Amino acid sequence: MNEISTEELRKRVAIVKRFRELLIAQRERFSAYLETIEKQKDIIETGNADDILTYVEMEEKMVSDIFSIQKVIVPLESQYRSQIETHSVETSGVVSAPDIPEIQNALERIRVETNNKLKQNRNLLEKRMNEFREELKLIRNNPYIKQRSSFTNTEEASFLDMKG
Repeated sequence: MNEISTEELRKRVAIVKRFRELLIAQRERFSAYLETIEKQKDIIETGNADDILTYVEMEEKMVSDIFSIQKVIVPLESQYRSQIETHSVETSGVVSAPDIPEIQNALERIRVETNNKLKQNRNLLEKRMNEFREELKLIRNNPYIKQRSSFTNTEEASFLDMKG
C-alpha cells in the first residue's frame, strides 16, 4: 500500500472541501434562481412590462453568477474525480466527502426543474407577447384614433391681416 505525504493529503482535503463548498453554493444559487423564475411566472401573467423587465434583469445576473461558479466547479470536479479514480485501489489516498454525490444529485434535480420552469415561462411570455401585439393592432386599426378633430387645423397662417 502506498502512503501519501501530508502535503498531498492536505491538497486533496482542500480540493474536496472547496468542491463541496462550491456545489452547495451552486445549489443555493439555483434554488434562488428557481424562486425567481416562479415569481416571474406570476409577473408574466399579470402583464406589467416594467416588472417583467426587472425580473429579466435579475435573471440575467443570476445566470451570470451560476456560470461563474460553474467555471470553477468543472476543474475542481475533474481533480476530485481523478483523485478518486487514481486512488480507488489504495484506500489510504482517497479523500472524499460522503455527501458530495447527494449534493450533486440535488443540484441536478434543481437544474432539471429550473429548465422545465424556464420553458413554461418562455411559452407563457410568448403567449403574452402575442396578446400585446394583438392589442397594438387593435389600437392602430381603431378608426376613432385616426380621425382628426374638426377643430384642429394643420395649416399654418402665412399672412396676418392687420387692418381688419
